[in-house]
Amino acid sequence: MDALSDMREYDVPYVTRCAIDLGLRVGAWYSCTMRSGRPAATRLPEFVEKAEPRVLAFDIECTKAPLKFPDAAVDQVYMISAMIDGRGVLLINREVVSEDVPDFEYTPKKAFPGPFVVENLPTERETLQRFFDICKETRPQVYVTYNGDWFDWPFMEKRAATWGIDMEEQIGVRETNGEYRARTAVHMDCLYWVKRDSYLPQGSQGLKAVTKYKLGYDPVEVDPEDMLK
Repeated sequence: MDALSDMREYDVPYVTRCAIDLGLRVGAWYSCTMRSGRPAATRLPEFVEKAEPRVLAFDIECTKAPLKFPDAAVDQVYMISAMIDGRGVLLINREVVSEDVPDFEYTPKKAFPGPFVVENLPTERETLQRFFDICKETRPQVYVTYNGDWFDWPFMEKRAATWGIDMEEQIGVRETNGEYRARTAVHMDCLYWVKRDSYLPQGSQGLKAVTKYKLGYDPVEVDPEDMLK
């Protein structure tokens, strides 16, 4: 029985098992201290309103050759759009975009307000650095992407490295076993949720289709071959 009592479920991550054993709950408030060199967390029961995580959702647009997929070895990031707790930011790489873009609002439904502040940056390097600076300023607890593990994160990481910028050093995000994770935040790639829990057929798992069927609005979409020009 002693041996059996020490067994743990194989598919439960170690950090989750620790949270269960120590009684740590997501959304609760804690006072964190160091005792004899070890961290200690004491729950604050008087705080009844749940803690809301700070969420940063983002997407990138890249240059590409006609009829080809973007290649981080030669192509650039020319736009980074981000929503931070309902506030929109659009970063523009003016090396690619011919004119300054003004602030705008994209609110497809009242439930999804989208006022965007636009920052026009001179180069790709400054565009990427500004995004990392925003991450450091806002300190999100959750990063959200759509197919970010396979495309957005690795593309940005490679392009940043081209300019001598270490993404992990900047914001603590790095690849581990095919997934991008941060030291002080989690990354939610919504494509995995769609594949596992959305019950949408294989042909309806693109971002446009998911937006239409799950969020209830039909986003404007530009063909990738027309978008750059």
